[in-house]
Amino acid sequence: MGASPFVFLRRKKVAPSGCGKGNWARMLHNVKISLAAALALSACVALVSLADAAVQRFTDEAGVVLYTIDDDGIVSMFESRPGTDITLSVTRGTREQMQPQITEITPQEVSAGTSTTLKIQGKNLIGATMKFSVPDLDVSPYLTRPKSVDLPIRVGANVPPGEVVLEVTTPIGKTRATFKVTELKIGSGQTRRDSAGKPQTLSPAAPASCPEGMVGVAAETGGFCIEIDRSYSGDVRKAERACAMAGKRLCQAIEWQNACEQAKSNGLGLKNMTGEWEWTGSYAKYDVQVQTGERDLSDELKSVLLGKNDCQTQYLYPSWRPGPYPGRCCK
Repeated sequence: MGASPFVFLRRKKVAPSGCGKGNWARMLHNVKISLAAALALSACVALVSLADAAVQRFTDEAGVVLYTIDDDGIVSMFESRPGTDITLSVTRGTREQMQPQITEITPQEVSAGTSTTLKIQGKNLIGATMKFSVPDLDVSPYLTRPKSVDLPIRVGANVPPGEVVLEVTTPIGKTRATFKVTELKIGSGQTRRDSAGKPQTLSPAAPASCPEGMVGVAAETGGFCIEIDRSYSGDVRKAERACAMAGKRLCQAIEWQNACEQAKSNGLGLKNMTGEWEWTGSYAKYDVQVQTGERDLSDELKSVLLGKNDCQTQYLYPSWRPGPYPGRCCK
């Protein structure tokens, strides 16, 4: 799995300055027992007690605390407001009680060549990372909550039908669950599963309504909503996060191209579709051997950018390289 995304720290046992045994002895020698002295004693005892609780801390890459484990083995799980270190809730229990659990995944079936959001229900899911048993399943940025995770995924068209094992890992432990990938379905009659796991026929018509700031686009692979104008600028990770935080996703290249062509041909109300490269949620490989210095880029997946001069020309950009490009989201 490579390097762990969690940062582990152990707090040393250090007595707070001013509250050691020598200081307390001098306090008894110089100060008569009084209410003030009693309060001072309480403060020292509290600080020494806190310092003596050697704590293991697990944080995310931004330094926000996810879990702590005290000397008694009690685990504390912290839910924080996204993008901040403001704590919303704390759940405590033994290490065994705080193991991650999955009780349900919906939908249970996903067609190859489609995008969907896996709704994962369970317990102790803060800071969970995801790993699939098959390749070509791309995951967009997601938020973890104590009892749920909404996981946006894109299933590659070449993923064979069959069971997929999802391994969920937190600093406290790991668990597994499964769902199925079904055969690729092409054309306006293809189906997907809705959030309840029921079959859903994709209409080629544009959605009847879209969120504010978005318009509906008709497409053979299913109508979708796209933002009227660019809404973010940054690297591909920032682009993915910006869409995910708004309950949206990056547009697939074919969706972006479809919307762009309709804006040109029938006046679909989109702005600034050409003039700058825009991020999409699609990836591709170079068709030819490419060597840059000592780094061979030929077999790496590249982000597909569109829109510099027209609706179809693609620019393949290494996803590991920072790039201040703009973009818009789909839904």
